[in-house]
Amino acid sequence: MQGLYTAIVLLFLGMGVYYLNTEPVVAVHHFLISLYFFVFLFEIRGKPFSRSVYWLLLLLLVGDAFMQFSIGDMNMISGLVSAMFALSTWQAQRRLS
Repeated sequence: MQGLYTAIVLLFLGMGVYYLNTEPVVAVHHFLISLYFFVFLFEIRGKPFSRSVYWLLLLLLVGDAFMQFSIGDMNMISGLVSAMFALSTWQAQRRLS
């Protein structure tokens, strides 16, 4: 499972770098998804970050979801993915308390 999460982090980092010049909004989305999996990779390893990191990630993912929803129809799925990951982050930070 840790290998899969590591591969996902590296894949989304690579995709974020690839889209950085042409589509910066998509690049930010990919970087945030990579950050999400990075945070949860450390949670799986048993060394979770502090709750403030989870709150920051939650705010960034909610902002990304609103941004994706406002851009257009093509980014609706990306907005839903960000919203679902934000919900998962909120549940994880509640679990840590």
